[in-house]
Amino acid sequence: MDIKEILNRGEAKELKHLFSFNNDTPDEQVLFKFNLFSRYFFVQYHKSTDAPFHEEINQSNLDVYRGKLDTFVNIAFRGAGKDVKTQLFITYVILNDTACSRRYFKVLSDDGTNSVQSVTDIYNMLVSPRIKEVYNDVFERTVFKREERKDAFTTKSGVKVQADIVGSSQRGAKQEEARPDFIWMNDFESKKTLRSATITLSIWQNMEEARTGLELGGGCVYTCNYISEQGNVHRLVTEKESVRKKVLIIPIIKDGKPTWDRYTLENIEEMKKTDDDFEGERLCSPSAQKDVYFDREKLDSMPIKQPVEVIAGFKLFAKYNPSHRYAGGMDIAGGVGLDSSTSVFIDFSTIPAQVVGTFASNEILPEAFGDEIYSQANRFGGCLIAPENNKFDQTILKAKQLGAKLYTGIGKIIKIYETRPTTFGWNTNSLSKSNMFLSLREAIDSGLISLNDKDLIAEAKSYTRNDVIDNAPDVRLTTRHFDLLVACCIAWAMKDHARTAKPVELYDPFEAEEINPAI
Repeated sequence: MDIKEILNRGEAKELKHLFSFNNDTPDEQVLFKFNLFSRYFFVQYHKSTDAPFHEEINQSNLDVYRGKLDTFVNIAFRGAGKDVKTQLFITYVILNDTACSRRYFKVLSDDGTNSVQSVTDIYNMLVSPRIKEVYNDVFERTVFKREERKDAFTTKSGVKVQADIVGSSQRGAKQEEARPDFIWMNDFESKKTLRSATITLSIWQNMEEARTGLELGGGCVYTCNYISEQGNVHRLVTEKESVRKKVLIIPIIKDGKPTWDRYTLENIEEMKKTDDDFEGERLCSPSAQKDVYFDREKLDSMPIKQPVEVIAGFKLFAKYNPSHRYAGGMDIAGGVGLDSSTSVFIDFSTIPAQVVGTFASNEILPEAFGDEIYSQANRFGGCLIAPENNKFDQTILKAKQLGAKLYTGIGKIIKIYETRPTTFGWNTNSLSKSNMFLSLREAIDSGLISLNDKDLIAEAKSYTRNDVIDNAPDVRLTTRHFDLLVACCIAWAMKDHARTAKPVELYDPFEAEEINPAI
């Protein structure tokens, strides 16, 4: 039967059959039915033609629903329609999935008002007059007790939708002995939550509690704005790469053209003038803000190399050349799962200089790290190393006992006329920190160094001018640790001190004549 005839006739039985699907229905048919459904019943949400990225959003939501993805991170500019698309999708599958593949939808937001509003919007869609003409038994009374509120409801078929906040514990949520199997986390990060590291960490922990508490085969959809590299959205983007995780980032304009023709270039120019945070909320690029320390274009243009060898977590990006000058810098942590102990080795004999080795561990103890950096330096001919000496002296002591070639500095005079003592390692203080970061930035801007390691480049991309200032430790445990970057800065500071392990043999023409008079 012709689809237009069915739509024009408007008979409930025919429409239900047209829009319904089950586990055997191909994805492309489900998406076709969904687009028909949403346009037929909810014309008000389709005043503008869909953008190409809306197809990707719909497909990814379906992939999570069908268990093909565990996680879909939907980062689209404010006004992209990502919330409405998600609400329409949930409404559609509740009404038309004859297999009821998902039984328990949960909507989480930082502000309970937002999550309640999202569930209320879904409820209002389910009870809208046009829907009730076709699906008139969604909330039909049965012998089983069930709820029907705008913040939490259960349909006749036993599908539950509930609103909650990410700030509360997610343990123990069940529907008929089943845990949530589709979680939509929406608006879980704002400028308010980002002001507090403690709140940001608490939200992450509750989000993880919700995710790990999913029913077997369940999935999460995150809809959010990318307004900072200090919070949980950035963590979702950068952590735990997987084939079962998709991150979609859609700015309002790309390559000089709007990504959705609903917005003109004039509209976007006005947004630039009036928005408080155009870069974060419209471009989905907090790195475009003015406080980024390193040139992002320079970092983006750097090649990312795969290690030629990985030895106990030590990534080697090039083979050792005895005639080259090498040096390493180290940042030392306590080995208790917070910051990482890191090392970075640089080959200064090439143009540009090359990062040839990196190491990071948040579990290695300081004394054991002394053994580790001694071993690492020996892979580059026992080169010069400069561990940070602000704390955890046992690392430097152990490396010195083993015979490592340690960078030495001049200590403070304690008494009048007393000779300045020699200190081992690199001292990071307010002056040396700003100088060493400035020196590395100049090297990157001038093309004098290639960082090579994707993790090191990622840290450099996230570093801001405010980070140069010494701050209290950040309890968020996000990717905004700069341990590799600090080690790289220290290693770069060794550029004037590094020496070859093997003297370079220079060509002597007079000596050559004695060996071979024919020359």
